[in-house]
Amino acid sequence: MSDYKAPIAIHPGETLKDILEETGLSQAQLSGRTGLHVKTINEIIKGKNPITSETALKLSIVFGMSEGFWNNLQRNYEETVARIALDKEIEKDLKIAEKFTCYNELVKYKYIEKTTELKERARSLLSFLGLTSFRYLERNYTVAFRKSSVGKVSKENLIAWLRCGELAALNTETKAFKKDRLKKILPEIRKLNLLKPGEYSLALKSLLAECGVAIAYVPYLKNTYVNGATRWLNPSKVLVQLTPRNKSEDILWFTLFHELCHVLKHGRKEGYISFWEDNYLNKNFMELEDEADLFASEILIPTKEWNTFYGNSSLTHSEIINFAKKIGVKPGIVAGRLSRETGKWARFSRLREKVEVGI
Repeated sequence: MSDYKAPIAIHPGETLKDILEETGLSQAQLSGRTGLHVKTINEIIKGKNPITSETALKLSIVFGMSEGFWNNLQRNYEETVARIALDKEIEKDLKIAEKFTCYNELVKYKYIEKTTELKERARSLLSFLGLTSFRYLERNYTVAFRKSSVGKVSKENLIAWLRCGELAALNTETKAFKKDRLKKILPEIRKLNLLKPGEYSLALKSLLAECGVAIAYVPYLKNTYVNGATRWLNPSKVLVQLTPRNKSEDILWFTLFHELCHVLKHGRKEGYISFWEDNYLNKNFMELEDEADLFASEILIPTKEWNTFYGNSSLTHSEIINFAKKIGVKPGIVAGRLSRETGKWARFSRLREKVEVGI
């Protein structure tokens, strides 16, 4: 199948004009044979009127050509006009396309085709985003524009990251959202942390799908500084999207429960994005983030157990391993919390396990 795209739109009236000249028929004579007004025929020839299905049928009878011949001419003309108009719109927004500095990463992860020509990149990006114009970015990704108050975040790359999650969710079948069901299985979800990544990723997907939650593990895209996000795709389906920072398994689990807090406790109309360093201009959102952090911490390591351990331990590796076993989590989850609270990342790094995104 040819990929040729006509550079200009040729109205079917041009073809009609040529055929009239070849056959020696005048516009008035064609009117007499078809019953079409001379004015209608003249406006078709001038490109002011289309060839309708009725006109195509009449022309096919007079000239012995198929009805489809004329319909195809009209359809191709209209498609070319629309494509050229869209191309002009894309040309206006090439500067926006350039801001998607994650393009090569999207190619690497097979979300998009490789090309070096900017206009082709713009087309590919719009196709990837499911938009006809970059002007529609803000209305479709309000959460990215609202939350990226951290100056170093690339809004465009963040939008691309969010889109990756949407595409994953499209391939994830879920039942209608059930809040009570999700709350009930939180302990069961927590137990999965003891499994290997390849095992718990599938189990998580299955468990959450039963509750109306699609989970997506998305590769990190540069200059997004994001850990996770929660968005309601429709009233019955919510997307939880994760990117473990530095591929750390403890961050993956913390972020999962952080996002589930948003699902269970916070509004459906809003989207939530968890950055590496939360710095929201909106105090209300900062309070929601703090609540989600406390929720995740409490589920993974209950406060009572944590205070007892932290206050009476030398924080040796063996003590961390024993405590983790006692409360039913991997040592890396305890080590991760110790790293955050003490700031001594190197001291506990050996216990923190890595996980590949896309698990």
